[in-house]
Amino acid sequence: MIEIFLFLAGITMGSFFHLVGERLPVKRSILIPRSHCTACKQPLSLREMIPLVSYLVWKGSCKHCGIRLSWLYPTIELLSGGLFLFIYRIAGFSFEGLFLMILCSLFVIAVVSDLLYMRVPNELFLFFFPLFAIYRTLEPLLIWWEGTASLIFCILLFSSLDYFKPNSMGGADMKMFSVLAFCFGFKPFLLMLFLSCITGMVYAKVFSFRLNEPFPFVPSIAISFFLYLCGTPVLFQFG
Repeated sequence: MIEIFLFLAGITMGSFFHLVGERLPVKRSILIPRSHCTACKQPLSLREMIPLVSYLVWKGSCKHCGIRLSWLYPTIELLSGGLFLFIYRIAGFSFEGLFLMILCSLFVIAVVSDLLYMRVPNELFLFFFPLFAIYRTLEPLLIWWEGTASLIFCILLFSSLDYFKPNSMGGADMKMFSVLAFCFGFKPFLLMLFLSCITGMVYAKVFSFRLNEPFPFVPSIAISFFLYLCGTPVLFQFG
């Protein structure tokens, strides 16, 4: 029963995450105007805003104008529900589980923003990063200096990369890696950096991006983070 509730809660939150990822990068309010069809601008009724269900009932189309809706809506909703359930199964009701849910929330919003606009707004990091700092203070997983040292190392690494090869990595990607470095330390950061490079190359190959052509890289970072969690024998033994 708890798992069903968490899955449904995750789906509902996924709908909100998509809204934030869609509006925040273009400086639109996440409250006003209310949800509406992006084509005909018709406000949606409550029946048309039920996460996942409305998409299935109306067969992925707008009830009013019939335009096809993006596949990203149900995908993000299902993904969020699956992530909430996965986190509960590996961490249960714990402070660590809450931390992972917050971190996954950041990743889901950032993935939507990166896929739609190839940018992640600074406001998103300004909101989430203090929460991670509070968590690291209350529940230190590493020796006291490693999170900060890993963050500094990450910044220096990407600053050097940008100096020798400008624009080789986007600012949003660097910020996402900085969050991972701060939260998990050196070894996990380097592992997730390696995994994201592999998944990024696969992504670019599958979707036929040309050499040196920019493409959304945050999804690759998110996948590497998920793979790391799946492969960690004892969840929070990061050191």
